Amino acid sequence: MSELETRNPISRLLRFAAIAEGTTLLLLVCVGVPLKHGFGVAEVTRWLGPLHGMAFLIYVWAVINELALRDQPRGWAIKAMLFSFLPGGTFWFFRRSVASGR
Repeated sequence: MSELETRNPISRLLRFAAIAEGTTLLLLVCVGVPLKHGFGVAEVTRWLGPLHGMAFLIYVWAVINELALRDQPRGWAIKAMLFSFLPGGTFWFFRRSVASGR
């Protein structure tokens, strides 16, 4: 078996959900909030907020799904959830998680 086959890879759903959650959070924090509070343009946060909320819920579901179906450790799932609260945290966590095989 090759090294890639012995790792415990994450599913496509979780990879997509992590990218969507991380991207929407970065856009909300770095674009939406400054536009709303600095320039009075609230329209961006009106549509980006719910979009991020949906992406976050899908991400939570994907982490729980990964925990149940792929037998990931509980500590991994807790870290995956904690890093989702940091802008860019999902990108960093999953790059390290996939690179280390966990």
